[in-house]
Amino acid sequence: MNFDKEIGEFKSSFRQGNALTKVTMVMGFILTLTSLAELSSKIVVWKGFILSGIEFYKSFFVEPVISIASIAGLHYSELELHVATISSICIVTGMRIQAIGQQVAFREISERYGNEVKPNLLFYWVVAVVAPIGLWLWYGFGNPTIYPWWSVFAALFFPVFIVIPKILMAKFAGYEFFEQNNFSYFKSYYIYVGALILFICMLAAINSGIRGDVEPSKEAAEVSISLVIGTELKPA
Repeated sequence: MNFDKEIGEFKSSFRQGNALTKVTMVMGFILTLTSLAELSSKIVVWKGFILSGIEFYKSFFVEPVISIASIAGLHYSELELHVATISSICIVTGMRIQAIGQQVAFREISERYGNEVKPNLLFYWVVAVVAPIGLWLWYGFGNPTIYPWWSVFAALFFPVFIVIPKILMAKFAGYEFFEQNNFSYFKSYYIYVGALILFICMLAAINSGIRGDVEPSKEAAEVSISLVIGTELKPA
């Protein structure tokens, strides 16, 4: 984004605009400053939301998987399980968006040459299934050296490893990047991963709400029972 150009256009619009336009732009600027002032409180709220999601993930996924897998002879440390989970999500999502990208590319080819052709997507589905299974078995039975930050880096920038080879091949090997203007690997990847994270956080929020409702209900029930029986509740 060219900030100098944006600022110049803002100034030009302000000078050329009528009174209503200027008032609207000033009000928008004030609202923006107000939003920035409230940013700290919003960060606190989102921090709690995200931390709830992490705690939910650990309680309802990490611990049960480690416990159940040990029965089958698969032994994971928490770090191994985190890396296996992140890597599996990257692989499955990456194969998914590459399959969609191929469908878009072949649609463009069909429209350009007037002959309908369809891609063979079997390779992407096989990799999406076999690679995560192999990874989990390797971590469960073996004792590999893990570099968590490399896994995090790959997870954050996974679309780069898809797009850069296509760009290089288009530039130096005569490969045509058919889906370039009609499909975004970056946007699709981050939407899928973001939706998954949001879903986990929402489940955590729902779980917290249910637990918050259940615990007071238990206390109310204990009070009612004590009143009927005529006994006093022992302090916790």
